[in-house]
Amino acid sequence: MRRGTVLRLRGFGVLEFFSKNGLLLLILLGLSIGIGFGVFSGNQIKIISLYTQNHLSRYLQIRAGRAFLRILLDSYMAELFAMLLLFASGTSMLGAVLVPAIAVGKGVLLGAFPAYLYAEYSIKGIAFHAVLVLPSLFLFLIVYLLAARESFQFSVMMAKLTLSRGAGELSVHFKNYCGRYLVLVTAALLSAILDAVLSVLFIGRFGL
Repeated sequence: MRRGTVLRLRGFGVLEFFSKNGLLLLILLGLSIGIGFGVFSGNQIKIISLYTQNHLSRYLQIRAGRAFLRILLDSYMAELFAMLLLFASGTSMLGAVLVPAIAVGKGVLLGAFPAYLYAEYSIKGIAFHAVLVLPSLFLFLIVYLLAARESFQFSVMMAKLTLSRGAGELSVHFKNYCGRYLVLVTAALLSAILDAVLSVLFIGRFGL
């Protein structure tokens, strides 16, 4: 009896977790699918291959030999641009479609970049990605996923309020939406700081 009770409780905990975080997990799934596609097929598509080449060139250009604050600013601006795209999508009633599509697209680009590094530089390219890119990217993706969830939820809520003629409440919800995004934007700064620190310490050692 005790064992059965424990299993039921554990099962309930799992179901409760999925019910509370289902949307976040679905967005994560979309991002993961995009990453998988980018890793295995992204660089076979010309426009994605050109993106990865240009991305590496710009990545090195804004970091190699640059001061900490300059790298921090450039990295943070890139993160803000990615989040601004999600924010703007969330203010549209099409955001429920746009946000998952943007997450998948972001995943494709994220997956294609290490695949390109491996194809061009072999183990050295993977080490470069693991040391310089992944730590700060991991932090940013946490913020990015939370931002995507906020945008999706606000878009759905806006559509419901508009269709039910409850648009008068929209201004209050929009203020809350902006407030939550302000917190996320501030949290993203931690990722940019880590990016700048790692770049100053290690980027000159790889010689790509």
